[in-house]
Amino acid sequence: MKIKPRLLKGFRDFIGDDLKIRKVIFALFEETFQKYGYEPLETPALEYFDILMGKYGEEEKLVYQFKDHGDRQVAMKYDLTVPTARVMAQYQDTIKLPWKRYQIQPVWRADNTQKGRFREFYQLDADTFGVESCIVDAEFIDMGIEILKKLGFKDFKVRLNSRNILNGIVKYAGREDKLFEIIYAIDKWDKMPIDETRANLLSRLKSDKFTEKQIKEQVDRILSCVELVGTNIEKLNKLEILLKGIPEGEKGVKETKDIINLYSVNPDYIAYDATIARGLAYYTGPIWEFNIIEGGVGSVAGCGRYDKLVGQFIGRDIPATGGSFGIERIIEVMKDRDMLKTLLPKSNKILVIALNEEVLKYAYQVSDRIRKSGCNVTLYPLVQKPGKAITYALDKGFDKIVILGENEIRDGLFTVKNLTSKEQKTVSYDELISYIS
Repeated sequence: MKIKPRLLKGFRDFIGDDLKIRKVIFALFEETFQKYGYEPLETPALEYFDILMGKYGEEEKLVYQFKDHGDRQVAMKYDLTVPTARVMAQYQDTIKLPWKRYQIQPVWRADNTQKGRFREFYQLDADTFGVESCIVDAEFIDMGIEILKKLGFKDFKVRLNSRNILNGIVKYAGREDKLFEIIYAIDKWDKMPIDETRANLLSRLKSDKFTEKQIKEQVDRILSCVELVGTNIEKLNKLEILLKGIPEGEKGVKETKDIINLYSVNPDYIAYDATIARGLAYYTGPIWEFNIIEGGVGSVAGCGRYDKLVGQFIGRDIPATGGSFGIERIIEVMKDRDMLKTLLPKSNKILVIALNEEVLKYAYQVSDRIRKSGCNVTLYPLVQKPGKAITYALDKGFDKIVILGENEIRDGLFTVKNLTSKEQKTVSYDELISYIS
């Protein structure tokens, strides 16, 4: 029976230049991660089910899970952060703190597929364990900005907030019983008009314990903390007054100020934003996103501090912070903007063409000699009319072709055609290497 070739929805093949681009971008990230002192880590595709559960909030329904042949309940890796926390806990006697690690691996999510969202995709993570100081948060922001600049982005922002500030706002409103409902409403702030946001909050805060007037006052308190104007520090100073006497709120304001004052890049890149609310199931402190402004792309990296996640495995907390870059979204955006071609290295690709079977063995030897000089050489293994071979060379992006026939062998000469400049030149065997290089 003939089997129809097809791909599962949300999964992809990568061929030729598409894969080359991905590898170049991955190498750029890896080089920068190492520049900032992070070391590599890889974890398996499968984890025990209980390792991953309870960490992703509403999104846990997207985790691929099943029983393996040993009747064990397992799950496919949903992100890189939780498996890394498991590694930190499992090898705590051998891992020396502070530990800075990076990870470039695929993850799997049973998500609704759309442009830039897939069911199998790569994440590029970097995290630091064992450091309470916000200096490592600020350093990560520096690193992320450097990476986006290297990729060619110009108009982007780091939107910074703190989980402690969000908790403080909820306490300021006097509605700890509606913590997640309030934070979810704040998270949707920039997705709906202010009147809809107010209505959304009023709906979420409905309770028999409070009068309609009291609920309106609670909503006004929340809005007063979010609708701040001014510079980063001016907003935080205003928030500091509003949250005075609320320990979590005061801590959040302080750590956010510390990061802004520490990080060393152009201050125009960073913005305090009360509407950033990420990873509510495990983030404990500063949280931030890298947002591409031009074209309204939105977030391409989610980051934050999660000081209690490792403690779920070992019974004691180890401070941790870091972030994950949405590489698939970044690549899609770069592809749409024709930014990828500049990342492909100039390879000086050479195609060697033999005009008949007798010449093919000689062409093999010539190809080997050119290759040993450091050039990328492909021997066209078929004997065809030159036109077909030249069409193949153009389709594949070769820079030059070397044409060999009986006359070339007899006279010791080679015809070299530059496919970019259209120049054609005849050179001797001794001149060949220096000319094509």
